[in-house]
Amino acid sequence: MKTGILLAVLGLLCNLSIAQSDFDSYFIDKSLRFDYTIAGNKDIQQIYFEQLKEEKFWGGSIKNLIDTLNRGDYRICIYSHPEGKLIYSRGYSDLFFEWQDTEEAKHMSRSYYGSAVFPFPKDNIRLEIHRRKYSNQFSLLYKQLVNPLDYSIQRTGTPDYKVHSLFQQGDPHTQVDIVILPEGYQADEMKKFKEDAARFMNYFFENEPFKTYQKKFNIYLVLAASAESGTDIPGRNQWKNTLLNSHFFTFGSDRYLTTRDVKGMRDLAACVPYDQIYVLVNSSYYGGGGIFNFYSLATSDNPESPEVFVHEFGHAFAALADEYAYEDTPVESLYNPAEENWHPNISNLVDLSLKWGSRLDSLTPVPTPIGPNNNGKIGIYEGAGYVQRGMYRPYPDCRMRSNHAERFCAICEEEIIRMIQFYTE
Repeated sequence: MKTGILLAVLGLLCNLSIAQSDFDSYFIDKSLRFDYTIAGNKDIQQIYFEQLKEEKFWGGSIKNLIDTLNRGDYRICIYSHPEGKLIYSRGYSDLFFEWQDTEEAKHMSRSYYGSAVFPFPKDNIRLEIHRRKYSNQFSLLYKQLVNPLDYSIQRTGTPDYKVHSLFQQGDPHTQVDIVILPEGYQADEMKKFKEDAARFMNYFFENEPFKTYQKKFNIYLVLAASAESGTDIPGRNQWKNTLLNSHFFTFGSDRYLTTRDVKGMRDLAACVPYDQIYVLVNSSYYGGGGIFNFYSLATSDNPESPEVFVHEFGHAFAALADEYAYEDTPVESLYNPAEENWHPNISNLVDLSLKWGSRLDSLTPVPTPIGPNNNGKIGIYEGAGYVQRGMYRPYPDCRMRSNHAERFCAICEEEIIRMIQFYTE
């Protein structure tokens, strides 16, 4: 791949200014956070209101307020009230949606804490949460009228933690703002946290397309200590008292690192303007996690942590799916065979034109064999999205498939650029 691929995507971008609302007409330059509990089982779910909280920064774009990319398992939509005009929307995913696909969800109900942030409205709004159905269409899950003058909105301010600007290139409204939060770093380890974060971001910017678009990023650190070092590793009976209560063995996977303390994480992130939250966990255990427009996590000291760090950001920032496969998972158990899924880098070939179909040679075989004649060629390579058969990826290897890949494939790079453009132009 050549750097020219990074620029070619500009011609693919839709006109993001179409139907966008005027920020100053509807919003104040700070945030309103909607916290909720989502509960249910495999077949049902319900959202319960927890709180609305004012935050002093809005780090997002003030131009591209309406989501045009159609990513995520959920989306938040903000409408003017009573006019009913859509003035803000964003797609995102969360842990509850993933949990619904587990065996446990067939036999019991659980609740998860959720949260979504949007610009603080000047006037009354209608807030809606939509869920993506099996048909790939969104349906209304929750709605609420909000008066921005309501005395019940929490206005307690942000925690009093020191903030370190690791890399700042411009106005938060025209940058991709990443806040890195320390997890499992004690007070006397803040120097290590700063050094770890700098090391990871140096590696991050060695990778395309981040290298080319480096000046489009701001990186902030919040210096918040934990009582103990490390993280919970339940499968090894290791438990730590940490600030954000992170843990491995999520859904039984020894390497899946997540946190359910969404409230604490959001409170900490609110110390700075942000678009993406990255939790850096002080551990040498292998693993990580990334959830689209929700958060990323990686550990600091495993030999493969730098590769994991970049891989998980691909999930959380650009909605990229895992391109590796397990042995016996049937494709029908994870994906609707009649619909294309919403991830841009995997396809079941229902409608490849929605993905990378226009980039294929007319003689490309299906599936495309892996070999010396095809290693640098966009194709239809079987095995992706956790399944061996029936799901396809655009390249033999990619950062979304293995830690040993040299870089993101061209399709994934284009999607990352698309998202950078959305946040910064």
